[in-house]
Amino acid sequence: MYNVLWIDLTDEDFWEEEVDDALVRDFIGGKGLAARLLCEHLPPRVEPLSPGNLLIFAAGPLTGTPAPSSGRASASAKSPLTGTIFESHCGGRIGYHLRRAGYLAVVISGRAEQKTLLRISRGKVEFESAARLWGRGTRETEREIKQKPGWGRCSVACIGIAGERLVRFASIIHEGHRAFGRGGLGAVMGSKNLKALAIRGEGSVELARPEEFKRKVRECHAKLAEHPTTGKVLKLYGTPNVLAKVNYAGLLPTRNFSEGVFEGADEISAEALAKHIRGSYGCYVCAIRCGKVVEVGGVRTTSLEYETLFALGANVGVANLRWLVEFNELCNDLGMDTISAGGTIAAYIESRQGAIAWGDAERVYALLEDIAHRRGEGEALAEGSARALPEYSVSVKGLELPGYDPRGARGVALAYATSNRGACHLRAPVYIEEILTQSVDRRSREGKAALVKQLQDLHSALDSLILCKFTARALTAEDYAELLSLATGIEFTAEDLVTAGERIFNLERVFNLGEGLSSKDDALPERLLTQPIPEGPSRGMRAELEILEEYYRLRGWSSAGVPTREKLRQLGIDYILRARS
Repeated sequence: MYNVLWIDLTDEDFWEEEVDDALVRDFIGGKGLAARLLCEHLPPRVEPLSPGNLLIFAAGPLTGTPAPSSGRASASAKSPLTGTIFESHCGGRIGYHLRRAGYLAVVISGRAEQKTLLRISRGKVEFESAARLWGRGTRETEREIKQKPGWGRCSVACIGIAGERLVRFASIIHEGHRAFGRGGLGAVMGSKNLKALAIRGEGSVELARPEEFKRKVRECHAKLAEHPTTGKVLKLYGTPNVLAKVNYAGLLPTRNFSEGVFEGADEISAEALAKHIRGSYGCYVCAIRCGKVVEVGGVRTTSLEYETLFALGANVGVANLRWLVEFNELCNDLGMDTISAGGTIAAYIESRQGAIAWGDAERVYALLEDIAHRRGEGEALAEGSARALPEYSVSVKGLELPGYDPRGARGVALAYATSNRGACHLRAPVYIEEILTQSVDRRSREGKAALVKQLQDLHSALDSLILCKFTARALTAEDYAELLSLATGIEFTAEDLVTAGERIFNLERVFNLGEGLSSKDDALPERLLTQPIPEGPSRGMRAELEILEEYYRLRGWSSAGVPTREKLRQLGIDYILRARS
């Protein structure tokens, strides 16, 4: 049995609803369940920062079990940055506590009259004043919440100054350094006068076939240990291991995507970082332990990821690890997405045409603080680059691009353009095949539309389970389907799992169409289509979307990018058209 906890902040009320097996079979949990709930309960054209928006924290059927890397959770809402349906994922133990409190999801509606902290345990919700916490950073907030007797081992998700000030790319922070990072979900939380929620899970998660499940878990852990990426590279270096490879390919976005090779890459690479690693850590039931504790010049940080090294390093011209550690610590405490922050600051530096020097780390640090507090020039930049600086913004659907230049990789370009949440490397991680492993020709169009669709469908399912993305380097759809079947007692084949992912992806598309998006939004920034990479291994390459129509055909969509009624009927979700019209 699976339960959803509904919380109405306006009336300080809560209730539970049971989720039947059919919903789990069709939408699994996590991202899929949240998408289904948003499509059903959120009317079209709701203002994202109004009380009418819903904020959903969700786990998956494998969360809180011994399945590898199964402590994660998702957060979903209509994004104040993109206006699209949006979900973001976070590691750690928050998903573990959510499931062990008895819930597959928590849906938060309305707006609290007072600054509020929610304490959630099995069958109980406490509405507590957060007045004393308002204005505090995320680490101090979490420490204070855990001081209450009996709550020392709970999981906390909270916002910092950026979320309180409704910065459109504010994050929700967990454990002081893990983030529901993209899309401004921290601003949604702030708009609801919700500073934090603490979840205490002390129950257990029942398994349909526990002994067989344990056997399969051991098999999956062995595969992860044997794979060179999950068993060695990520364990040694974490995500920064890709920086040198991306730079070598000439696709490391530099100075607001004006170049693809960063002359300071060696200074901020995994190899340079390795000298400063002071320890490793992992999420719940994770043997990969890709998280690194880094100390440079007496300053310590955790979760210094590749995307931060690119966004607040190469993309703004900073080649100094000490400053990157400082930026990372600041953004974690303020509660602010580093990719969008870096992309917005890069656009701002370019717009000033030399008035601010690329690589001016002190100015970048000051801008981060100004954005979070919405003061001075930070007031406009807090809206994100697409609103504040549209001529210089490198974004899709309003979401700033991640750290792989799509001009040199045809599949990456299509994946960015068609992602339902805006430019994203994780919704179809084709960059692995095109750039990291080079298992396909990144310059070729052939087979890329099919590859992107395949990855989008599989990862929609994976984001609904919810398991760490890195497990997909070693595990297959068959592995995930068997784990899911043994845990739930609902029989899934690999094909069933991928079909569920396709169903979820189409559901998100229908949601976005109801919000006024169209095929015109499946686009890339004009500069990437017209300005070639000036030098390096990808010199002369421009982005292109020549395979977009092929992609639409493979999806069973019209030439305008609209899922046909036949396709929706085939997936069993044609009923959703009534809710989103």
